[in-house]
Amino acid sequence: MKIAMILGILLLSAAIIIIEFRDTKSKKARRVAAGITLMTAGLTILLFIQPGLPGPTELVKLVFGKIDLIMK
Repeated sequence: MKIAMILGILLLSAAIIIIEFRDTKSKKARRVAAGITLMTAGLTILLFIQPGLPGPTELVKLVFGKIDLIMK
């Protein structure tokens, strides 16, 4: 069942990338859209396999929490 879910995530990501490539003409915008979509798909699959891992908000808190303390 997990394999079917992972394949579904990958197919949906591929569909998003294909649609974005049709709509944009700029190579830079295509790269950015594909990169963000692939990173999101990778994170989704990783969290699907290991649900106990901390989410992306924990990473943001870790990175920007220290900057917030420095700025005060």
